[in-house]
Amino acid sequence: MSIGVKVKYFDTSAIVKLFVNEVGSGHINDYYINNCNFCCTEMTFYEAFNVLKTKLFKKDSMEKYFKCVDDLAIMGWGGKLEIETITMHDYSVFKEVNAIAIKYKIDVADAIQIYAIVKGKYSFFAADSKTILITADKRLEKAGKDNNIRVWNCEKDRPDWLDN
Repeated sequence: MSIGVKVKYFDTSAIVKLFVNEVGSGHINDYYINNCNFCCTEMTFYEAFNVLKTKLFKKDSMEKYFKCVDDLAIMGWGGKLEIETITMHDYSVFKEVNAIAIKYKIDVADAIQIYAIVKGKYSFFAADSKTILITADKRLEKAGKDNNIRVWNCEKDRPDWLDN
């Protein structure tokens, strides 16, 4: 059995599934409740607020929207979801992130996730502790795998290696 510490990066689609009942919500909620060491980039964190607005900021779901926004903020401030800042105002970082976005036809917020895992705070983790990307985005999943990142598409069952 593995004893490595694993950092798990959420992308926006995975974060939103914690709050909105969609395909994969059960998988991700169960995993989130029973585990720790979750992370996302600052841009992903803010993007999740926007997606929640798109899905819930409606006359019949305003109360749920404000509860979800509050809970998401607490996740970030409370430490269960660490927020990593990638400095996009550094031109060399921007160029690398933009190149990832263009190569895989993903948006810049997704490309920052790839950049963070490959070159960010936890990029030195290896073997049993290799960082994991959790997403429901098929293009981001492919980009992650192409960059030698362990990826769990949370719309599917958990792979065995996720719990080892």
